[in-house]
Amino acid sequence: MIEKEVLYAKWLSGEISDQEIISQEGADVLAELQRLKKTVDQWSMPKYDTSKGYEKFKHKHVNQKAKIRKINWFKLSGIAASLLVLVFAFNSFLFNKNEVLRAQNGLTENLAFSDGSEVWLNDGSSIEYNAKKWETKRNINLEGEALFHVSKGSPFVVHTQNGDVRVLGTQFNVRAWGENLFVECYEGKVQVEANGQKTILTLGQTVNVVQGNMKEKQRTNQQAPSWQSGTSRFFNEKLNIVFEELERQYDVTINFDRSDQHFSGKFNHDNLEIALRDICKPLGLTFVINDDQNVVVIE
Repeated sequence: MIEKEVLYAKWLSGEISDQEIISQEGADVLAELQRLKKTVDQWSMPKYDTSKGYEKFKHKHVNQKAKIRKINWFKLSGIAASLLVLVFAFNSFLFNKNEVLRAQNGLTENLAFSDGSEVWLNDGSSIEYNAKKWETKRNINLEGEALFHVSKGSPFVVHTQNGDVRVLGTQFNVRAWGENLFVECYEGKVQVEANGQKTILTLGQTVNVVQGNMKEKQRTNQQAPSWQSGTSRFFNEKLNIVFEELERQYDVTINFDRSDQHFSGKFNHDNLEIALRDICKPLGLTFVINDDQNVVVIE
């Protein structure tokens, strides 16, 4: 942190350029430095008209002997204090800044944390977490679907828009697309909490939260999420959620008039036409794929 403070101080004094800050720390850091400097500048005295001040000085003192001007240490200490506040505020910004990891459409991502825990993100999914506080506060915000291997340690909490999952050391999968939350436990215990409802899952158990209502726990023989072996599974989910998943897996655009239809079943990730057939045929739908294989029309 000392090296960073020296770097920021050099920028404040004009010794290094904006581009050097960007190359070493990134554009976000430069933007925050500029914002904080602007705030500190507003604490200083109003701007002084130097031209008028000089003319006034000549008129009043041109024939007078020069006087010794004492340094106003109080003002200098105020400037120093302002700079210290700036450095402290910026360090606080860095300490509380969250990291973001996102898996692009058609791809997955893996991340190992400092405590040995790991996460695998399904395509299109993302997590946000604070790496600086990780050892004492293992909190993750998840959008989408991810598999977690959690090492023992401080409480590990996965927050989603549809509910929270709390663990101490285990392996589990969380899927939180749309209005629903699906959690499968492959090892240890997890607590699922949603809309004021709670349940504990152990090895081989799964629970679905559908539109805020927690269903009965179910048994599963799964030892890993199906998406890791190239398959997406659905349990009575809205058809638009199914097509959104297919869009992410194949990185295509699907034109479809939303309906109240639901789908239970699966599709594989290695052939777009077969995947569409597996979804559409049971529901009496047809589809057309454009020549570039990137747009699908459902009828």
